[in-house]
Amino acid sequence: MTIALQPFLINAGELLQHLSRTVYRHKPLCYGRSLCNRYDDPERVYGVLYLGLDLPTALMESLFHKHQWDKDTKRSIAQAEIKSRLVRVVGVLDNLFLADLTAPGVMAGYFGLNLEQLANRDYTHTQQVSAQLHAMLDASGMPLFDGVLYPSRNNYPAASIALFERAEGKVKVFENIDLVDHVEWPPFVANYRIGVEPDPGPVETDDQEFD
Repeated sequence: MTIALQPFLINAGELLQHLSRTVYRHKPLCYGRSLCNRYDDPERVYGVLYLGLDLPTALMESLFHKHQWDKDTKRSIAQAEIKSRLVRVVGVLDNLFLADLTAPGVMAGYFGLNLEQLANRDYTHTQQVSAQLHAMLDASGMPLFDGVLYPSRNNYPAASIALFERAEGKVKVFENIDLVDHVEWPPFVANYRIGVEPDPGPVETDDQEFD
């Protein structure tokens, strides 16, 4: 039996989470072409926006994606870094159709990839998958997918979204919430055993940081 690549539907009206910095509060969503993120276009022709289906996954894939929790038992983060962050609540205006890389058999049976290649910090394989999916058309010649649903590296088995720039008209920022004021931040700190430190430490300047 041949493995089929099925679309994952996110219905209009759903809310997604994007972690950004407070300096971007009134700016458009960033569809990046930096090649620094997992499903960026290898040719930098189209941009990609990274989103979480829930706040913990968005946090783990952005704010905490460089933290070496296996070596830092305190799992700490500086207060200044928290205060510099903003949660952008992104509403889905029109149905999104995502290529589902979390479906059984798709990784190996369709793309010939193993988990190591999919989750590796060398993004060569995943960026090639992004370009392949972006180019797929349906029978009428229209783009088949608005983006990719892929396994979260840092909050497995949750999934993350890489949204292609051509779908930007299907989403809109409904609300900007400072991370410290987000209702789900305190439960995240407790459940993921985060230590909040008064030492400001260095604050990075990049934005999406999805792993």
